[in-house]
Amino acid sequence: MISDKLKKGHLLIAEPSIIGDQSFNRSVILLADHNSNGSVGFIINKPLKYTINDLVPEIDAKFKIYNGGPVEQDNLYFIHNIPELIPNSIEISNGIYWGGDFESTKSLINNGVIDKKNIRFFLGYTGWEPNH
Repeated sequence: MISDKLKKGHLLIAEPSIIGDQSFNRSVILLADHNSNGSVGFIINKPLKYTINDLVPEIDAKFKIYNGGPVEQDNLYFIHNIPELIPNSIEISNGIYWGGDFESTKSLINNGVIDKKNIRFFLGYTGWEPNH
């Protein structure tokens, strides 16, 4: 059941009792969207051994990649705090944005306009459908 108390922008913190679950054990999840169709979030505290340059060689930067969750781990997602620089960003909450134009983002990173304090990349996401 989708909770009415949850809202996008909330942080979900895993119960200590979730032991042995590789995805959610000790996870902190930023809820990026929550509505009657379900929820989408990103695990924000599990860095991987990859950098953005490992996954997108044309980006000349060493920003860490985080394990965003078990869904679509072959896709790259990002959150940031610079919507004025990244077109088509979606506001999550209070100055935190999700996605936007990736081509513009790559160029801005390569030109030193965006640095790692402004953006975080994720492989995959967490997601729940209603009634799950």
